[in-house]
Amino acid sequence: MIKIESAGTTDIGKKRTGNEDSYFIDKDNCLFLVADGMGGHNAGEVASKLVADTVKKMMNQYFGGNNDNIKPIKNISMQASWLISCLLEANSQVYRLSKKEPAYKGMGSTVSAVYIVSDTLIASNVGDSPIYLVRNNEIDLLSVPHTAMAEYAAFASADAPPLSEKFRHTITRAIGIKKEVEPDFREIKIFNGDMVLLCTDGLSDKVKPEELIDIIQNNSPSKACRILINLANERGGDDNITLIVLKIRKDAQHLHTDIQEEKIQEISNHYIVEFDTDDISSMALVEDFTPEGLFITTGEIFSMGQNVVLTISDEKEKKSVMVNSKVVNRKPFGVELKFEKLTGEQKKNITSLLSKKKIANK
Repeated sequence: MIKIESAGTTDIGKKRTGNEDSYFIDKDNCLFLVADGMGGHNAGEVASKLVADTVKKMMNQYFGGNNDNIKPIKNISMQASWLISCLLEANSQVYRLSKKEPAYKGMGSTVSAVYIVSDTLIASNVGDSPIYLVRNNEIDLLSVPHTAMAEYAAFASADAPPLSEKFRHTITRAIGIKKEVEPDFREIKIFNGDMVLLCTDGLSDKVKPEELIDIIQNNSPSKACRILINLANERGGDDNITLIVLKIRKDAQHLHTDIQEEKIQEISNHYIVEFDTDDISSMALVEDFTPEGLFITTGEIFSMGQNVVLTISDEKEKKSVMVNSKVVNRKPFGVELKFEKLTGEQKKNITSLLSKKKIANK
């Protein structure tokens, strides 16, 4: 059984005349959301509020057993489908209103939402309002920043020149700007002591991730919210500031052991991969393995375009191959990796491993 301590707040900041952010906390259903609106003449405020209201209303319908209007999405949990369907409907609502009312033309909003069910956290976002996970004194970004700078950094070559700082807040994806939108999402296992922060860029622009760790870990959610609002305002308060802080606790009898070890014990005759990055060194199961790449089951956090060194082995045959790879897709419970610059010998070893799999499956 999980227990979630939560708090949220919003502040106009020091420079704005209105607050275009919205948020809500549904403690009963473990649903949390922040939205940062954009558009003139209060249109941003209208957009963000419409996003929050739409998600809350639709999720309450799903909680009550009404599963109408769920978008069919393959290979994800029903609960993730609920959340994504809500964001898609919010996009439609904002888009239609912006086309209907001249005063709201061009309005839009970011959205970042977290839904916790059983021992799984579902995080979904559109735009650049971050969702952070604090675990074991480290902080990771669960959301995908939809900005020109972030997308350039993810896919540019190592020797490519950096993008100008002016593109840092150029949003490439937002709710209501286009008729259709594609939310990004993650499903991860949660552990005792995990902490989560959802916020708008009024906070993330002013407080560094390493500062967030200390403040969130050493204060209650409500006190952490007050400290972070004050800190962002002390550093200029250039934008509206909105945040939600979550602290997750589990009863001792429900604590998880390592997810990879559990799955490795449960499933035999699978390929095992050891993966290494600048920040992570761990092990996972290979779910889909082709000559071009593979999918690994893991609760670790990866970024799009991140470089990962893999050692793939077939324990039964005692064969292995080490290759470089890049993250090309983030899916529920893992990531899809594409092999990079394979040598002839590496290709030969991969073919040998795959041939063993075909023989084993006969």
